[in-house]
Amino acid sequence: MPSSSVDRQETGPARAALYAWGGPGTIALIRHKYHDPRIDAASFLQLYEPDYLRAARQTLGITDMWVTYSWGFSDETEQSHYRYIVERLPNFDAEGIAAYAYIQGLNLSTRDFRDVDVFCHDSRGHLLAYSRNRALTCPNNPAVRQIILDRVERASRADFAGVFIDNFLFGLPPFLVRQDYIPFFGCACAHCQRAFKAQFGYRLPLAEKRGMEQIGDYLRFRAHTMTGLLAELSQVAHANGKRFGINLYDPYVYAPELYIGYALDQIAPLLDYYLIENHSLGPRNTVNNTHLLPLLEGADKPVFIVSYRNGISYDGVYSQATINALWSEAAVLGYAPCLKATEYVTDGVWHALDIAQVQPPTIRRGPVFAHTAQPQIPRTSLALERPLIGVISRLYPRVAHAIFNNRLLARIVVESPIYARLVRQRRFVDCSAWLTPPQTGVQ
Repeated sequence: MPSSSVDRQETGPARAALYAWGGPGTIALIRHKYHDPRIDAASFLQLYEPDYLRAARQTLGITDMWVTYSWGFSDETEQSHYRYIVERLPNFDAEGIAAYAYIQGLNLSTRDFRDVDVFCHDSRGHLLAYSRNRALTCPNNPAVRQIILDRVERASRADFAGVFIDNFLFGLPPFLVRQDYIPFFGCACAHCQRAFKAQFGYRLPLAEKRGMEQIGDYLRFRAHTMTGLLAELSQVAHANGKRFGINLYDPYVYAPELYIGYALDQIAPLLDYYLIENHSLGPRNTVNNTHLLPLLEGADKPVFIVSYRNGISYDGVYSQATINALWSEAAVLGYAPCLKATEYVTDGVWHALDIAQVQPPTIRRGPVFAHTAQPQIPRTSLALERPLIGVISRLYPRVAHAIFNNRLLARIVVESPIYARLVRQRRFVDCSAWLTPPQTGVQ
């Protein structure tokens, strides 16, 4: 229900951005990730060219762009991808647009890293699929940390304005949450087992986590790992004079401690901006990010919001009315709109935004009714449901792998509206009961 009205005078957002995966690296990624995609390659190759950037600056007031640097292939595969974007960085400078090197986070190509110990495992040793031909990597694995540190270091030496890490995920998210019982999530590899034992003094429960103490310890363990790795990455970027950020997803839609692995209060000092990715675009060109007002009003740094309708591979090109709605809400709420500039699928063809078809946004003024995000309190598990949950949990990683990699299953699930609707579901869980230290002594 509406809880308050926001009415601010504005003329348009002071900053605006494009989330612009382009170049040969992105074309290679789409072919690697999806089954026989049809691609308008020319549209991906125009994104970083002078005419496109000039039009983006003049039409949309673009000040910042996230551009492809590394998609998680091997260095050998990506050498030409690195050169492609670095050679085009003067084009951004000419238009006064800050370019951020987009680096894929904690997942890598299973083809390029087939024989390397970098991947997460479940309690039975299975890889944790991120997509077709890609799997999640473990932030406790020294080899993984070195790969991403090397990429941040290399990007930081180039003339980017900043460095950005996407998909900074600690293993698999839970498919079900109960207050006293959560089936397998995260990672159970040998590196995690050693690190957990060193931090808490007992063995990491490899399958389900039972009881408030186990769940709380595991959430703290993941946040500690993620904060430590981010501190190293941000130090490298800052030592080279670069701005640093990660994809936060939406911390008021997905409880990050559970579904991603970070704790916002711990990593916030390491970031120079917030980039939030969510599904706040609704039907009939509506957009509502007012649940983020507590973060927006307390932020001491720029906040960029990328709002999808259904997400990558599900949306056709956005209409002018949709762009007007995005820019209008951003102006009223005080954030920087970040428009998805690529990976649209229209009539079965993957393509980038045709900037020539975009007009300067029309800003609508007026009140916006704010909605407060209320976290869900998970219920206690039932004795009868735990065995069934355990069986599903053991199948979860293998089913996910099959869905991504089998052509027919991918068409039915991943490439259908079913998956898009699942992704849009709110998972804002109250984690305080797990993370609040128990009270001791008598007050």
